[in-house]
Amino acid sequence: MPLAPAPSNKSPFRALVPTGPRSAGLALVLGAASAALLSLPLALSHTYLVPILRGTALGQFLEPHLMDGPRVVVWTWQHNDDLSFLNPARTGVAIFVGRLSCRDKSINFERNLCAVKLPEGIYREAAIRVELDQPDLTQSEALTDQLSDRIVALGLAGSRRVSAVQIDCDAGLNERQFYARLLHKVRAKLPPGVKLSMTALASWCLDDNWIRAAHLPVDEVVPMLFSMGIGREQVASRLSRRAALSPGTFAGRLAPGLSLQEPNSFSLLGARLSHYRRLYLFSSRGWNPRQFARATELLKTAGNQPQENRPAVISHVMR
Repeated sequence: MPLAPAPSNKSPFRALVPTGPRSAGLALVLGAASAALLSLPLALSHTYLVPILRGTALGQFLEPHLMDGPRVVVWTWQHNDDLSFLNPARTGVAIFVGRLSCRDKSINFERNLCAVKLPEGIYREAAIRVELDQPDLTQSEALTDQLSDRIVALGLAGSRRVSAVQIDCDAGLNERQFYARLLHKVRAKLPPGVKLSMTALASWCLDDNWIRAAHLPVDEVVPMLFSMGIGREQVASRLSRRAALSPGTFAGRLAPGLSLQEPNSFSLLGARLSHYRRLYLFSSRGWNPRQFARATELLKTAGNQPQENRPAVISHVMR
C-alpha cells in the first residue's frame, strides 16, 4: 500500500481559477505560491508554507494531499524515540505533549518529559491527553474556558510550528456535553491553518454515534482500533463488515488509529485501509527503524488481505 502520493512536478494548485481578465491577479498570486511550493522540498512546504496558505483564501486551491499532510502519522508517546530515520515526505509525527486532568474545579498538568529526535521539516501534531475526573459540571463554562486556554497554549508552545492539535479524551455519557463545549472553544482559539483532531472510541463511530449528532468542529476523527477493553469482540465484529467505518464517514474526516502490538487492528479494515486519507500508528514499545518497518509490512499485508479472511476479534496486546 503506498504511504504517500507519488511526487509530482505539476502545480500543487487545482484548476479552479476562472479564466478572464478579472482573474489575472489571482492567477499571478497562485502562480507565485505554486512556484514557491515547488521550489522547496515537500517536507519544508508542509512545515512552513502550507500552514500559512491553509489559513488564507488560497487554501481552497491547494491540492488535497498538500492540505492534509502525509498519509501516515506515528504517535510518539512517553518514549525517548529517535525518529530521525523517518522520511518527512511520507510520514508525520504526533508528539505527546502531556496529560491534563480536570477534577472538581482544578486543572492539573503532567508534562511528557521524554526527548524525541525528529528529521528537519517533518509534519508535526501536538497530542494532548485530557482526563475528565469528575469535573464540577456546574462550573462547566469557567472550566472549559480554562481548559481550552491550556490546551491551545500547550499545543502551540515551542519554536516549531505544528499543523494540528489532537485531543485524546474518553468522555463519559454525562461528560459529553462538557467535552463538546470544550472542543468548540479550542477550535475558536486555534489560529487559522492549525487543524483540530480528536481521538475516539471505536464505538463512538459505530452504534453510539454521538459525534455526528453533536456537530463537533473537528477536522479529523481518529477511532482507536486497539486497547478496546470490554466489548471489543462486539466492536470487532461490527468493524469486520464491509460498510462499517467507510472512508466517507464524517465527510471523509475519519483516520483510523492502529497499534503495532495488536496486529489484528491492521486486519480489521483490510483493503479499506488504502482508501483513508490518513492512518495513525501507535507502538507501546516506542519506535525504531525495525518497528516502523514491521508496521509498514502489516499495512501492506492488511491491504492485500481478502475481505472474508479478516479476523473478527482484536488480539490481546502482545507482551
